[in-house]
Order: sequence, then structure tokens, then C-alpha cells
Amino acid sequence: MLPLVLMLPVALLGPLQYLIVLGAQLVYPVWVLPRQDARDTADVLRSLADRAVPAEQRARIARAVAGLRGRPVVEALVQSSADAEPEVAEASLETLWTIWRREGVVGEDLLLRLDPQAQDYVRALGVSVRSPW
Repeated sequence: MLPLVLMLPVALLGPLQYLIVLGAQLVYPVWVLPRQDARDTADVLRSLADRAVPAEQRARIARAVAGLRGRPVVEALVQSSADAEPEVAEASLETLWTIWRREGVVGEDLLLRLDPQAQDYVRALGVSVRSPW
């Protein structure tokens, strides 16, 4: 009987290791990946405003974030819509129009940051303008 009692802790290590591996597999997609995605998105949005990044790459970034949602994305696009490079400004405006057309609503504070011609175009899209207050 004594040899069986001595082997009991060793026998419990297998299920314990299984639970540790299972816990790690659950924690990674629930905890680690969303945080990494948020950091990656923030880095991309920072590079959209960075003048050191070539204009064609910033224009590609502006078009690529069209599928994303969230205020930081829209604010970065509004900021880059006033870029000195026409290619970047045009790509940012096109992406903003795509996002706002899809969502059907635009914040008035964001709309007022655009130039008057772009504001008129957004109003012509038929999206509703809501006040942020």
C-alpha cells in the first residue's frame, strides 16, 4: 500500500499539467491577443500622422484602416485629411466617407475639423450629424 501512496503525487502531476496548458491556451486569445492588436493598431495610426513615413505608404495605411471601427481611427483619419501631401489627404477623406456612409452617423466635432468642401460632401452623403454633447 505504501508504494501506491508514494506514487499518488506523481499521478496527480499529469492532470495538473493538463490544466496548466489548457489555462494558458485560454488566457492567450482572451487576454494577450486583444492587447497586442490594440498596440499594433495604435502603432499604425501613429505612423499615419508621421511625416517620416513615405506618403504612398501613409495613403495605403489610410485606405487599409477602412474596416476598423472606433474613435481613435476616425480621429487619426480626420487629422491626416489635412495633410500637406494630397495623396494622403485624399485617401484619408475617402476612408472617412466610407466609414461614415457605413455607420450612417458622424460626430459634429469631427465634421467641423474638416475643410468646408469636405463638410459639404459629408452632408451630401446623407449621414446624420450628431452632437457629441
